[in-house]
Formats: sequence, structure tokens, C-alpha cells
Amino acid sequence: MGETVLITGAGRGIGLALTKEFLAAGYRVFAGIRKTSHLIEKEQGQYPTLLSPIPLDVTEMASVRAAAAKISAQTPALEILINNAGVYLGDKTQPLEELDLEDNHLQQTMEVNAFGPLRVVQQFLPLLTAGRKRIIINISSEAGSIGDCWRKQEYAYAMSKAALNMQTRILHNYLSPRGFKVKAIHPGWVRTDMGGKEADLDPATSAEGIFNVIQKTIAEESVTKDGGEGIFLDYQGKILRW
Repeated sequence: MGETVLITGAGRGIGLALTKEFLAAGYRVFAGIRKTSHLIEKEQGQYPTLLSPIPLDVTEMASVRAAAAKISAQTPALEILINNAGVYLGDKTQPLEELDLEDNHLQQTMEVNAFGPLRVVQQFLPLLTAGRKRIIINISSEAGSIGDCWRKQEYAYAMSKAALNMQTRILHNYLSPRGFKVKAIHPGWVRTDMGGKEADLDPATSAEGIFNVIQKTIAEESVTKDGGEGIFLDYQGKILRW
């Protein structure tokens, strides 16, 4: 059995770039996509035996369960889970006084960015437990750092990533005794629909860095770090402050 990885939000941006990176390395990739992606279909044409698109909406429990059942029918174990699906909803420049706190974009951001990964981890835990590597990667953001926070707005996004970071630490505490390694990775400021055209990095550079951080994580002997140091990293492996 080859190495297996599930990547959520794989239809575009960083998720698509990660899919390409893992395919090029010979992994069997399960690409979680909310809706049909012609870019994923193009990759499937190139890697018909390695790439399996999987319908997956991380906000819907029934969708996550169905995805777990579909993947379970195709492989007995999952080595790596990358929770990449994420959203940025709303205006980045809106001050507190102008925020519509009755708008559901606040709740939707939390549903996708914070609770979505937890749904996926829960439903895929049996497959991950059956794997040898037992790696869980949450694609977070420096926006989730409380210690290095510089923002004066962007409440929903920053709060959702801070919640994802807390989830990562709790999962580390809970699962590391079973041999799991759980990380939160900031992908950098990437030129995607979310990051915008002015961003520093192209998706391929970010994905390559994340892939390398995952490989180093696999090679780590220790699964426990005091104070959580080494769990929240950027795409180059630099330790970030919670």
C-alpha cells in the first residue's frame, strides 16, 4: 500500500498546489472538493491511479461522514490529513462600528475554518489510527496568533484561526499519546483568491514548503513538546507564537 493523504479544499489555491506536490512525490491523494473542479479533473487525467476527487463540504456533517465512508472503501488507512479548506468572508477594512454582527458570514467563517477541521478529524480518526504516520496538519494563519496580533479589524477570520490553533493544541494533547503528530501551519501570504494578487508567494512555493515541513514532522522522534513549542509553524518551519 502506498502513502495516502487527504487534502480538503483541494480544488484551487493552496489545496490544489498541495495536491500537485503530493502527486509528484508518488502519494495516493484523496482530494476533498466542495464542488466539481476542472483543475482537479485535469490532474486526474495525468495521475489516474493516484488521484481520487472526493465530494466534501466540511460544514456539513453528512458530507464529512459520506467522504469518510467513500475513502474507507478505497483504502484501509490514511497516513496524512491536511485540513486546508478555509474561507475569508467580509471586508478586510471594515472597522468595528461598521460590522454587521447579524450577518451570517461571522458564523460561516467559524463553521468552515474552525469547526470544519474538527468534523474531519473526528470522522477520519479511525483511518488515521490505522495508518503508520498519523499526521494531522491544520492550515492556519499568522492571523491566529494572539502573541503577534497587529490587526485592528478582520475579527471573524483572525478569531477563526485562533480557534483552529487552540483546536490543534487540544488535538495534540489528546492524540500524541497514541503516536499522532498534530501541527498548525501558516502557509504565508499566498497569491490565491483569498490572498489576492499582491501577496508575496505563489501557491507552488507555499505548497513545497508545507510538504517539506510535513516530511520533517514525519521524521521527528518526539511527539511531545513542552508548552506547545514547535506545533505552530510557518511554511518554512519557523516556530510561531501562539
